Amino acid sequence: VSNPTMHQTAQTSEPTPNPEPEMVRTVPPCIGFLLKLVRVLLYYGRRLDRDLPAKADHQRFPALAAGFGTHDIGRILAQVHRGILRAAMLQRWLLARAALGWDIEPRHQAAPAALADIDALAMHLRPPAQPRRRSFSEPDDATDFAIPSLKELESQVRRRSVGRSIAEICMDLGVAPSLCEGATWDEILQALMRYGANLGQFFAEQARRRDNFLAERDKRPETWTLDWRDRPRDSIRLLLGILLGDSPPEPAAGV
Repeated sequence: VSNPTMHQTAQTSEPTPNPEPEMVRTVPPCIGFLLKLVRVLLYYGRRLDRDLPAKADHQRFPALAAGFGTHDIGRILAQVHRGILRAAMLQRWLLARAALGWDIEPRHQAAPAALADIDALAMHLRPPAQPRRRSFSEPDDATDFAIPSLKELESQVRRRSVGRSIAEICMDLGVAPSLCEGATWDEILQALMRYGANLGQFFAEQARRRDNFLAERDKRPETWTLDWRDRPRDSIRLLLGILLGDSPPEPAAGV
């Protein structure tokens, strides 16, 4: 695309499920923020995929497994793999937008309600909606888990809000505040709030997973010899050597 009003960028190739960051000379500011966050999540996901198979018997493993709702390493690794694919596809889509100079404007937060507005509101009641399928995977139900195809991944990234995509990546990677370094959790929350995630659903799913993990733990009290909630950041560093947000390798260009 040739347009003198757009940022000058390099061409991007067709989406692949596991791309490397591409060179983009000038990145629009919101895209730059999102790319940085997605790169952090992708780096963390790849570390999980690489290191977790040998860590399932580690005494600190429960501190990480609680975010997945299960201690089952097979189910955890399947979720991690899906999160890596989603993050890689979202990164590819963001780079393609940056190559065209197309930024993503954050959504405006709704203004606080006023009593006068409530008094003037015409209330229209609707019939109850049919129950909807959950957006996130059910860690306690293997039949509810699937790895999307390349076509499905691309369609999801194109059609869903960026915030929803990031929320799904975070759930696939078992992300929780106790896993994060520095301001990383604040940056995740900012991305979720400003780019269209359903925060109520996101936090409800995190709470549900913690409850599932506790229920599973109570059935196997001999599995863990320490409180998995004790100093979780120290536990994650002992387990993985990093926290989510510890610096990944810098890409070749400023993205």
